[in-house]
Amino acid sequence: MLIDKLNIILNSSDAFSPKYVISLFVKNNLNDIPTMSIDTIALSCHTSKSQVSKYVKSLGYETMKDFKEACLDNISSIERTNKTPFSLQENIEKQFTDFTTNIMNELHYTMNQIDEINLIKLVNNIKKSKRIFVYGHGHARTLCSYIQNELSTKQKEVIICDVDFEKEYHFQDNDLLLLISINGNTFHFDKRVIHHILKYSVNTWLISCKKDISFPKNYLYIPTTNDKYNDYLLRHIIDFILMY
Repeated sequence: MLIDKLNIILNSSDAFSPKYVISLFVKNNLNDIPTMSIDTIALSCHTSKSQVSKYVKSLGYETMKDFKEACLDNISSIERTNKTPFSLQENIEKQFTDFTTNIMNELHYTMNQIDEINLIKLVNNIKKSKRIFVYGHGHARTLCSYIQNELSTKQKEVIICDVDFEKEYHFQDNDLLLLISINGNTFHFDKRVIHHILKYSVNTWLISCKKDISFPKNYLYIPTTNDKYNDYLLRHIIDFILMY
């Protein structure tokens, strides 16, 4: 997803480089980019149109139209996963109590509805795997880093796959590929990536709170009643899995 590419550049590039400057501008003006001309973007970033075109191609987009469509996809994704913010003007204790109560209710629902056989199968598959490859976008990518950190204490090798899954991975018989798509957005916006992933002959698992995803390999569905708590529920399940 575009936002992941922007964050990688912002975290690794010199703050005065054209790539950094354009990435920062795009991230801060994501909602406006689809209606901006290449001239406006170049002028705003104090660079040339050719530099902007070169930048767009470096991100993997053939044209400005493709780049702007990626921006729209990110905007739509953010809108679908946006949480309701709390307010310091409201009663903090009540907000905390309501939030905690809702989380507990969701946890009970998930506990009662989740496919325990499938859950234990995933736990066993992870334990038996020599290497684990993890893939995710947006917040799911932070969970990939979390899994890598937690399993490193158990001397388990974890590789975080690149955001476009363009690198050539050499999977072995005892490897496992774990896909994390909290709300199923990866299947909505990155069908090319999913198609590419499915071509690999490797033990593949998907974890998601999105019901009825058409996925031909192993799929652990995390049942919830309210999408705005999906992040917390999926993180809880990952915490449970990592206990073994």
